[in-house]
Amino acid sequence: MKKVIIPLMAVGFVAACGGAPSNNQMTVDRDGANFSGTAGSDWTDQDLRTNAFAALCPTDQKVANLIVSRDEKGVAKFSGTCVK
Repeated sequence: MKKVIIPLMAVGFVAACGGAPSNNQMTVDRDGANFSGTAGSDWTDQDLRTNAFAALCPTDQKVANLIVSRDEKGVAKFSGTCVK
C-alpha cells in the first residue's frame, strides 16, 4: 500500500504547484512568430496589445491577432502573432 500512496502523493504535489501566475507574473510560449501564455491580473489587455516591456514580441515587432480571455480572478490566457 505504501508503494502506491507515495507516487500518488508526488503527483498531487506536482499538480498543486502549477497554479495560476501571481498578479505581476507572465509565462509565454513561442513557436516561430506565434505565442501563447498566461498573465497575472496586473497585466492589462492594453499591456499585452502594446507589447509592454517587449514581453510578447521582439522590440522591432508588433503584436497581431491577439486573443485574450480572463478568468474570474483576472488571470489572462492569451495568444497571438508577432509581425514586423
